[in-house]
Amino acid sequence: MQTILIILALIAIAGGVGYILIKKGKIADSDGDFIPDVVEDIKDDVKATVNKAKTRVKKVKEEIGDVIEELSDVVSAIQGKPTKTKLNGLTKKQLVDSAKADHGVELDPSVKKSTLVNKVYSIYNKK
Repeated sequence: MQTILIILALIAIAGGVGYILIKKGKIADSDGDFIPDVVEDIKDDVKATVNKAKTRVKKVKEEIGDVIEELSDVVSAIQGKPTKTKLNGLTKKQLVDSAKADHGVELDPSVKKSTLVNKVYSIYNKK
């Protein structure tokens, strides 16, 4: 109970000091609403930052949608009988990932892409 009273007293003192400083002109309050201009500026900056963040989140969501589309293209490129032409269209990481996901085979991504294509092709055609 005493803690609450102490906190309320401190808030009242801070509010009183702020009011006195605004009235004496030490803290700028151009519109007379007893909210210092500095606080209003910070409030506007926060709103602008939140709006920018929302815009960026929307763009990221769109990009994630594009990535999902590309991943489905990769899956469809491998489905059916994979040809070397289809496999050449994939990146080294996609080749390694597809071999591991579909057949549980770990491939070394540091080798040449053509070697990876040949290995993945042989893995898929053994099935």
